[in-house]
Amino acid sequence: MRRRASALGLLIVVVAGVSLTGCFTGKRPSVVNEPFPAGSTTGDPAIDQVLAELDLANPGPYTADYIVLTKFGNVTRPASVAVDTTRRSVTVGAVRFLTLDNVRHTCLLDKPDPCSTSLDPARISDTQIAPDFYAADAAKRLRRDAVSRIATPVSHIEIIAGQSTTCVDVPLTGGTSIFCVLKGGPLARLDDAAVSINLTQFATAADDSLFKTTK
Repeated sequence: MRRRASALGLLIVVVAGVSLTGCFTGKRPSVVNEPFPAGSTTGDPAIDQVLAELDLANPGPYTADYIVLTKFGNVTRPASVAVDTTRRSVTVGAVRFLTLDNVRHTCLLDKPDPCSTSLDPARISDTQIAPDFYAADAAKRLRRDAVSRIATPVSHIEIIAGQSTTCVDVPLTGGTSIFCVLKGGPLARLDDAAVSINLTQFATAADDSLFKTTK
């Protein structure tokens, strides 16, 4: 009888432990869930007017030159974007991402190695930006800041690289993020805790030299 009672007590403890573990853990939130997915609005007019332009995916033709400051390490790099319907070129430092007739490549401009047949964002991971920093990635950053804002965002107009841009200042706990965009895109300025991206020149034609696989 004592052995049966002990065994029964042990079983109750085990079952109770499993039940409590299930209660404590439950369904954990996924870090991949975005509060505002691509194409969505946030409900704030100042933020949403900038997002509307970033989401347009301007088909070009245009060429945009930037200076990218990675704040961790205080490293500055040039960047260029050239878009012409089915052709896209994004160059960050010595790395070039090409989309030519729906075929993607990653090219190292300072290396003799051939280009890979895919986009490899890891090649610029140290810059804290993505190959689509001028559009989709900027929109993603702005949507995330929309969730973290601590006060009402402020809309304003700025002239950047000779172009009129629509901007929004988003107050955050650690400071204020700034996003500016040209009419119809692309990004003109992004200044947050990680990076500062500034447009230095814009042309309504695609620079053919930026579609080469070498310098």
